[in-house]
Amino acid sequence: MRAILRIVLFFFIFSVVTVITGYVTFGLLTTSKSIAVPDLRGKSLLDANGILSGVKLYLKVEGETYDSVIPNGQIAKQNIPAGNKIKEGRTISVVMSKGKRSQTAEDLRGQPVEKTQDMVAVNKQDVAKVIEVHSDTVEEGKVIAQWPSPEDKGGGEVSVVMSKGPYASPVYCPDFMGQDVAQAQELAKSIGLEVNITGTGVRINAQLPAPNTVIKKGSTVELKATFSDE
Repeated sequence: MRAILRIVLFFFIFSVVTVITGYVTFGLLTTSKSIAVPDLRGKSLLDANGILSGVKLYLKVEGETYDSVIPNGQIAKQNIPAGNKIKEGRTISVVMSKGKRSQTAEDLRGQPVEKTQDMVAVNKQDVAKVIEVHSDTVEEGKVIAQWPSPEDKGGGEVSVVMSKGPYASPVYCPDFMGQDVAQAQELAKSIGLEVNITGTGVRINAQLPAPNTVIKKGSTVELKATFSDE
């Protein structure tokens, strides 16, 4: 009989404690204030801790990550987005920025542009921009300059300047009429023109474009050679 009474008494005390604990917990949950989570991104740990202490929230550092925008030593991410409502006493977990990922750039100068992407991929970089300019010294399609340079440390992106070759300088088309084939070829070569000669003769009696027409250096002039009595 006494054993039964002890068991009944135990369950009674247990029930009372459970009810009291639940009531206290419910009271704490319903009476604690809701806090709008502050934006901690870009803040130092000292500043973030001060902000959270003022609204009865707590700070926990979860780790580090590279970030191209937020400087080293400042908060890059937080687990609860800014503006969300939470109860006071909660903990905000953050990830700290390690700044930009620093890498040594490959030397791309003088390389064909089509090879540069594979070259920078070794360092997990990317050719983000290709700027084209004319150059009298660097062959068309090859890299003149780059940012960052091989002497500098850079991030994940590389920009290059590619040569478009020299400017196509304008020239006046000479008058080839009446010249023999050898003379016409020598004259064209001297001013950077190509000639396409048709006919079986030895003297030029037709040309296209006409004499004194403005054309680009490197252009081809069509010439027709006939015998002098044709």
